[in-house]
Amino acid sequence: MEIQERKSGKIYALSSTTSVPEWLGERARRNLAKSDSAFRHRITLLQDLEMPVSSNKVRQSPDGRFLIVGGTYSPRIRCYELSEMSMKFERYLDSEVVDIQILSEDYGKLAILGADRSVSFHAPYGNHSVIRLPTFGRAMAYEKTTCDLLVVSSGKRVSPGAAAAGGQAMGEIYRFNLDEGRFSQPYNFTSALRQKKGVDADDTRVLQLGGSCIAVSPTHSLSAIGAEDGTVRFWDNRAPVNSSQSDVDLTPFLNLDVASATSGHGFFDENSNSGFPGEVTSICFDTSGIHMCAGTKGGNVALYDMRSSKPLFIKEHQYGLPIHTVQFHSGSGTVLSSDPKLVKIWNAKGSASSTRGEWNDNDGGFGDSRDDEGIGGALGSIVANVEGTADFNHFMISGDSNDPEGHNSGLLICTGEQEKLQSFYCPVLGAAPQWCSFLDNITEELEEKDGALEQSAAGGDAGAVQTETVYEDYKFLTRAEIDTLGIQNLVGTPLLRGYMHGFFIHVGLYNRIRAVAKPFEYKEYRSQKIKDRMEEKRASRIAPKANPQKINAKVNPDLADRLQAKSGSKTKAGKAAKSLVEDDRFGGLFSNPDFEIDEEAEDFKLRNPSGVASSKVRNDRDMDSDQEDDYDNDGGDFDANGFTKINDENEKWGSESDDDDGHNDFHDSDSDEDGFQGGKIRGELYENKRKSSKDKKKKDAKKKQAKKKQKNVMYEADDYVGGGASAIDIGIGNVSAEADANKRKKAMSLSMAERLQLQSEESKFVGDTKRLKVKGQGSVKEVTFIPKATRKKLEAQEKAKQEAKKDDRVGRSRRGVKALGFKTPFKHHQ
Repeated sequence: MEIQERKSGKIYALSSTTSVPEWLGERARRNLAKSDSAFRHRITLLQDLEMPVSSNKVRQSPDGRFLIVGGTYSPRIRCYELSEMSMKFERYLDSEVVDIQILSEDYGKLAILGADRSVSFHAPYGNHSVIRLPTFGRAMAYEKTTCDLLVVSSGKRVSPGAAAAGGQAMGEIYRFNLDEGRFSQPYNFTSALRQKKGVDADDTRVLQLGGSCIAVSPTHSLSAIGAEDGTVRFWDNRAPVNSSQSDVDLTPFLNLDVASATSGHGFFDENSNSGFPGEVTSICFDTSGIHMCAGTKGGNVALYDMRSSKPLFIKEHQYGLPIHTVQFHSGSGTVLSSDPKLVKIWNAKGSASSTRGEWNDNDGGFGDSRDDEGIGGALGSIVANVEGTADFNHFMISGDSNDPEGHNSGLLICTGEQEKLQSFYCPVLGAAPQWCSFLDNITEELEEKDGALEQSAAGGDAGAVQTETVYEDYKFLTRAEIDTLGIQNLVGTPLLRGYMHGFFIHVGLYNRIRAVAKPFEYKEYRSQKIKDRMEEKRASRIAPKANPQKINAKVNPDLADRLQAKSGSKTKAGKAAKSLVEDDRFGGLFSNPDFEIDEEAEDFKLRNPSGVASSKVRNDRDMDSDQEDDYDNDGGDFDANGFTKINDENEKWGSESDDDDGHNDFHDSDSDEDGFQGGKIRGELYENKRKSSKDKKKKDAKKKQAKKKQKNVMYEADDYVGGGASAIDIGIGNVSAEADANKRKKAMSLSMAERLQLQSEESKFVGDTKRLKVKGQGSVKEVTFIPKATRKKLEAQEKAKQEAKKDDRVGRSRRGVKALGFKTPFKHHQ
């Protein structure tokens, strides 16, 4: 709730918080209340007191129980029941709302003036009837004594010939008699003409100046119509109406020139605003029937005594915008006038000390408006200015069932160019209505709190602070935090209120104490901010462009690579992977450690058996990579599981060439003295030759190793692999195919008897195996498992059958009576 400070008092903006979406759930609302202080301390005056785009008019029923609001878009009206503080119904219209009049005590009879020259009448069940007007309507009023609905019409277009002839243009006020259900003879008045240029330079239009506003006095049947020419015209509805049209007084009996009275006043800017600044845009009568106010397009409000044609006071609005609403507040003796920017509250009755009727050159009106501000001050002195968050279109003072007109109420409800209707509570005007009396309690508690804080700050009585009952902002502190701040001496005082395991402290006091306890915290914060900015500048000097297609995954990099590879495909899986990669909602999958996939979990292994198998093969290959490097360095042959390396002819005979090279270390001798003809003996240059031969061997070994690395190594599948398909499966890392190859290799190393025994042991627990092939869906392998106990029973039955067959071969035994299976043989012979 926003509070506007004024000299005369405070104004509480009840609708300053933003509206909450209707689709927001209860849990989200509770979370918002915890985090947002403004939402937590908001005041909901009426539920759903808003329009989709903007609101135009607001009216309260004469019994004070209902509120009718017209708005857009699409055009509609909403009815609110004040006792329930919620919306009662909503109705859609065919055109935008220009004005609303309540014809009964409640919402039972409504008249709505539309922007399409129509007046629609509504009953409790909905739209009752619609009538059409000859011209567009500007405003509407209901005269109770004659049951006439008065509609102010806009000006008509006049032909150039009639204008040149000097004929008088007549304006009209349409009268629709609700008792008879027909139009009556309209009121007529002489209107001026105005030339208006069209699109073309030669196109000049002559328009008649029509009416713009209307008001009916609640004390006497006097109707006042404000026109575009700056004149207010009066009709007396008490004049007798006979059947003869000549006896009916349809012309105004009095004309009041407001434009001349307000000429030279105000701040109307002709460059930014168009039109006549003296045009009367709003009229209002007070409850006594003596005073009247007229607002002009130039931002001036003229206060009149009905017994004089000269204004008592002229109030200027500094914005120079049209005055759309004027209303008397008899309880405080003030006038409320509003332009699109603000609602100005000023005194309509001068105090005893003020000089009544004396012109003040400084202020431009009667009385001294600078002194004696507030309620009961000088005539025209400012009481308060109510400023809103959007432009105002209309306002009203809301009352209750005891005060329907709101003469003693301080609640203002304003329509404007925003979704929510703006509501303000001004205690200086009066108390809150009965249906929202809680506003008085809230404002009193806030005022007591402010007074207690001011008294305690000035060194007054400390006990006065205990009257504080409402917290605007507070912070919860634990005992450890209190010890850190060093405010143990405040425990037990009203500054710390105990709650559960800690204390509540006012946030303003907490900030001051924290600034004293940690004086260098701001410096540390500032230095850290400077450091962060320097790092950002340093990083932005020369930075490599990151690949937007590449995912920088800190978590689950394997998953990110797989999704990145699939995202380029146009298949269904590729589109799903692309949506996961590009959608920011799944960004936490690759950055938040809470979403890291545990590949060692049992659930992951059960759901992803192929992924576990491939990772196992990859890990085995990584572990064997060092051994493979050793084999390559040693020049040995690597035998893969189920494969044998194929040697070239050069490699097969490489050992013989080594022997030939070693043969140079010795020389043949044919001497008989050696004892062995052709034997190898060491000569004198043995050491030198041996050293040179070692160097040559090292060079040859390096050359062979380089050739082996450049050549493609070929492997041949073993005989026990079982065909080319199994070899391909082993080559691509299929674990089951590799296991079958190991099993066949082990079986081939056993003897025939051992293989038969192993096969019989396996058949005890495993039955027949079938392979079913389904076209287009792969194949399924079915294995029947036979428990050991069932296997024993089957073996016993098989053994009994073999014994029975053996007995049949020896000889057939004779059967007795008992073998026939009778329970009591020969029972029927007894």
